[in-house]
Amino acid sequence: MNALREDLDVAFNTVKHWIKTLEFLYYLFEIRPFGGKLARTLKKEAKIYLFDTSVIESEGARFENILALHLLKACYAWSDFGFGDYSLHYVRDKEKRETDFLVIENGKPWLLVESKLSSREPDHSLEYFHKALKPKHTFQVVRSLKAGDLYRAGENIYVSAPARFLSCLP
Repeated sequence: MNALREDLDVAFNTVKHWIKTLEFLYYLFEIRPFGGKLARTLKKEAKIYLFDTSVIESEGARFENILALHLLKACYAWSDFGFGDYSLHYVRDKEKRETDFLVIENGKPWLLVESKLSSREPDHSLEYFHKALKPKHTFQVVRSLKAGDLYRAGENIYVSAPARFLSCLP
């Protein structure tokens, strides 16, 4: 929001109000950082994703946005079905390590997800946060993999094709 405020040369509260208005109109949604038990994590800056992915030009950003939409929908569904209290976050620390998505189940890390266009090797940040947070499930979803592909890439870290990963979500 601060970068947007500087680009538009308006007050921070104005940008905040515009984002909230666009959120109420279902144009965008925010994902807040997870600041749980990890030291040196960033706790303020939210990431913004769009409900309409057709306006996103970058292939990598569009793929990440699509995964965000599906994970947000899954969190809503699991919570509504009564399976627990689920919420979607991301994780970033002051050393600039970041993992795209973290699903929290009843206040505890449950699912860690990194989106990539082509890398089959697990991201170093994903491995770091997997060890630090100890979620039940950890996936790197790679767009270039064939529909059914799923590889074990470490201790409870899996590299998956989008179709295979998304087929497990409600």
